[in-house]
Amino acid sequence: MISRVLEYHREGKSTRFLLEYHGRPPKPGQFLTVIAPGEKEIPLGVSDYRDGEVEVYVDSKGLAQWLIESKTVLVDGPFGRPLKLGNTRAITTGELYHDVLYPLREARRMGFDVGLECIDECDANFPSGRREHWDLVIASVPKERIRDLPPGTLVYVRWVKMNCMNGVCGVCQIKGNLACVEGPFLEVERVVD
Repeated sequence: MISRVLEYHREGKSTRFLLEYHGRPPKPGQFLTVIAPGEKEIPLGVSDYRDGEVEVYVDSKGLAQWLIESKTVLVDGPFGRPLKLGNTRAITTGELYHDVLYPLREARRMGFDVGLECIDECDANFPSGRREHWDLVIASVPKERIRDLPPGTLVYVRWVKMNCMNGVCGVCQIKGNLACVEGPFLEVERVVD
């Protein structure tokens, strides 16, 4: 579908985009792709969705500039496995916190407790969240920090290249798991050696 770029703001090393979106509403944990004609499909995590608008963050300066100049883009999706929300805790870094925003925001809208534990400095409006038990623990951390995550955590596998978005090409396979279909959030035990 053709989507208009409604607004954009540079935030640290990323650019936040608000896009017009009239496709099937993405659920927390799913992702969309932006199609660059003649190039490829670029997967982007959803950081929020409301009333025909989707928010995404772009880390690539080149892709961000292309989106700014294009004013309209082709968007496809949603893809991936939605998360089952409940009382939700997220573990992340200041550069990757946007990967966990939509699940946290939607869980809070549904009346669940949410908490954000930032390994370094995050610019997000979520309490640290002090609970004994969380229904869902998600994370987006650099690949080298995955082993530090608690067992059972669903980690955003952002380092994996995704080509077809349908599990056909197998490029996104991690230890037998297809990130584009079974992810992009996968249990930490399924991605570490």
